[in-house]
Amino acid sequence: MKDRKFLALTSFFFLLFFAGIATVALQKPTNQILRAKNVNPSPLKSFIIVFPQIGVAGDEGSDKKPTQIKVSVFIRDEGGSVLPGRSVQLATTPTSSIKPADTVSTDNLGMAQFFITSNTAGTVKLTATDLGSNTSVSNSPTVEFTQ
Repeated sequence: MKDRKFLALTSFFFLLFFAGIATVALQKPTNQILRAKNVNPSPLKSFIIVFPQIGVAGDEGSDKKPTQIKVSVFIRDEGGSVLPGRSVQLATTPTSSIKPADTVSTDNLGMAQFFITSNTAGTVKLTATDLGSNTSVSNSPTVEFTQ
């Protein structure tokens, strides 16, 4: 009698174990389970969007307020998938004011958002770098500030 109960219980646990394994395997394909979590961004598939590309230079304290240029940096991997939670640093040449900071983390869309202003007129070149892998976005746009 005890042997039958033991066999029934072990059979039940093995059946439950294999059902759990089958459920996990069918819900998540093996390539997603075994895929590396630390993926490097692609410098070619990542990109920068600037709007507007032409703004007015000025001083925050004066009557002539500078135009805030919105800079959105999108970080993607080689497959084109978004990379959330990456630290992105924006640099400008010549130096401009960057808000909220020069380093921002990407959101769920893989986007880091910055706003730049300038005190002087001229062309400003933008450079975005993923700090985790030290990868720079290859398409670096320019912004024109006028008087």
